[in-house]
Amino acid sequence: MNAALLKKIDKKKKELDQKRPFSTHMVKTLREHLIVEWTYHSNAIEENTLTLSETKVVLEGITVGGVNGHRKIITYGQEKSPQFASLLPFRR
Repeated sequence: MNAALLKKIDKKKKELDQKRPFSTHMVKTLREHLIVEWTYHSNAIEENTLTLSETKVVLEGITVGGVNGHRKIITYGQEKSPQFASLLPFRR
């Protein structure tokens, strides 16, 4: 990594630290956002064609285009990582 990038990362980290401690609501919101992002990217690697918005909808338990098979794909992606699975506050 170059020095400019490391300085930028340090600056962002300091900004983040100034906002601590996070409220319960903020932690929940961040966790849910990360779960959607991680699931989307994990499944994209597996050639799933769901969009980020569709991934979020499927995680909430709603089928996309009348196809419930996407749920199995997303569940498979989540269960690849035990740490990830333990973070799921709205898993069904």
